[in-house]
Amino acid sequence: MQRDSDPPSHKRSEEAASAEEARDSARAGAADDKPQGFVPGDEAEYDKPHEEGPHGKALLTSERQVERRHEQDAALEASGEQIPYALMGYFTTPADIYHACEALRDAGYSRFDAHTPFPVHGLEKAMGLKPSPLPWLVLTGGVTGLVSAVLLAWYTQLYDYPLIISGKPSFSYQAFIPIFFELTVLFAALTCFFGLFVLGRLPSFFHPTMTHPSFPRATDDAFFISVEVTDPKFDATETRNLLQRIGAQGIREVSS
Repeated sequence: MQRDSDPPSHKRSEEAASAEEARDSARAGAADDKPQGFVPGDEAEYDKPHEEGPHGKALLTSERQVERRHEQDAALEASGEQIPYALMGYFTTPADIYHACEALRDAGYSRFDAHTPFPVHGLEKAMGLKPSPLPWLVLTGGVTGLVSAVLLAWYTQLYDYPLIISGKPSFSYQAFIPIFFELTVLFAALTCFFGLFVLGRLPSFFHPTMTHPSFPRATDDAFFISVEVTDPKFDATETRNLLQRIGAQGIREVSS
C-alpha cells in the first residue's frame, strides 16, 4: 500500500537542505554587496552598521584601504620580495601628457608624477599641484640677510669698533648699502639652493621609475606618467584601463 506522505525524518532533511541553500544565497548576495577595492580580511570593518551605507553596512574608506596596502607592503618587504611602487606609461607629445594629467586629476588621483625631457608650460596646473613654497623661503632668506647686515653694521660701528671722525655720525646707513645688498643676495641664494635640495628630496641616486625599460627616453623624446600605488584611488585594473584610455604606451608596474 502506497503511503500518502513522506516520513517526518525525510521532511526534516529537505527543510535542512532548503535552509542551507538559502544561507549560501545570502552569503553570495553579501559578497556582491562588498565595495569595489574590497580587501580580504576587512569583513569586520565592512559589516559595521552605518546609517548612510547601503543595506545598513559601511563602505570601506580609502584610508582603510591604504592602511591595508601598507600592511601588505610591509609583509612583502619582510619576505624579501619587491614592493610595487607605481604604474607607469609614456606619451609622445607634450599635449598628450598635458591632457593625460588633466584626466588623472579629474578622476580623483593625487599621488602621480610627470617626467618630461623639458618643462611643459602649465603642467603643474594640469596635475592640480599647489604653488611651491620656495619663493616664500627665498624671500625669508633675503629679509634675514638684510636684517643681519643692518645689525652687523650697527653693532660694529657703535659698540665693537667705533670710528669717531670729526662730526660724522657713528652709524650712517648710506655707507653700508653695498653690504646690505650683498648679504641680502647671499642669504637668498643659499636659501634657494638648499631649499631646492630639501623640497626636491635631493640627492637621489635611485628612483623606482628608473626600472622602467623605456625610462631613459624621458631625457629625449618621451613623456612619462607614474601613478603611485599609495594613491587612495589606485586600483591595478582600473588605473591601467584609465591609462590605456588616455593613450599611454608601454604601461607596466615598477617596484621599489
